[in-house]
Amino acid sequence: MGMKWLKTTAIVILTNVCAANGAQAFDITFSGADSLNVRTELFEWIQATGIEPAIEEQIAANWADEKELSQLPDEDLLDRLIEAFADADTATRKLLESSWSEDSLEAIVFEGIRDRKIYRNHVDLFRARWMTQHRLFDEALAIFDTLSPEEVIDPAGLFFYRAVCQSQLLQRQKALDSLSLLLNHTAEVPQRFRLVAEILQAELQKQKDNDLGHISRLMSDVERRLDLGRSGERVQDQQQQVIAAIDRLLEEAEKQNNQDQQQGGSGDGQGQNQPSGRPAQESRIHGSRAEGEADRKELKETGRWGMLDRREEAKARELIRQQFPANYLDIISEYNRRIAEQE
Repeated sequence: MGMKWLKTTAIVILTNVCAANGAQAFDITFSGADSLNVRTELFEWIQATGIEPAIEEQIAANWADEKELSQLPDEDLLDRLIEAFADADTATRKLLESSWSEDSLEAIVFEGIRDRKIYRNHVDLFRARWMTQHRLFDEALAIFDTLSPEEVIDPAGLFFYRAVCQSQLLQRQKALDSLSLLLNHTAEVPQRFRLVAEILQAELQKQKDNDLGHISRLMSDVERRLDLGRSGERVQDQQQQVIAAIDRLLEEAEKQNNQDQQQGGSGDGQGQNQPSGRPAQESRIHGSRAEGEADRKELKETGRWGMLDRREEAKARELIRQQFPANYLDIISEYNRRIAEQE
């Protein structure tokens, strides 16, 4: 069955002809559905279900006002469509009712009449939206990746919630691509979507890989997964990434700190025995060339900050205070506290 209710969802407009190389530039704009065409295809689906005439009449009454339907935002039209499916199908009713709680969403089997595109695509979009709102970003994104904006009545919702999932899962470039499709190639974007999307786009454009901000976002994703009761291989791998990244940044900070000390001590007019004007950052025997470092001890997973002994923990904290914004110490402490609780 074709999706004939679409309101020219992909409008391909020839914008200009590049005289320099003869190439043609196209701009694709995704638009929502024509509500009357949606109604027509919905009634075809309802008739195929073989439901009682009284239920069919009730659904028809909810879709009778053409003016009201034409003024419904695409997101509300999706909800109206899901409600019609629920009135005609018991399994969809259970799915809809489960979405009203904070518990897990009722499963649905796409077979028979539920395997038609108008049903499958929009129930999937409804499910993925609910999952996004409940921080189940992995599951939601797996569904979004199977949906096409040309085959749903709410392409703006598809792009918006997909971008949210991608950004939360640290898929920066994919999130930017989804936001570009939403902001630049989608008609009738709700104002709240546009405002949030513009803010998110600006944040993603400023983000960098392998910096403190990336570590903070990775730790937040680990905390989210632990809150959801997940502690599998992916979470453990992310934890190792966090620890390795923090170790790398601390080593870089200590190296830079040592370089600053050497440069400060070799300036004109300052001898070996001249005071530097600031306290020493390391402890060593006077006159010794040794670094004064003790042998590395076997680490024990006691749940303490960074799983370091008290001396090393104090040293790491001091480096963070000197080199990084103050809130990152709190972030790292909270992260390790949550890890210890989970263990």
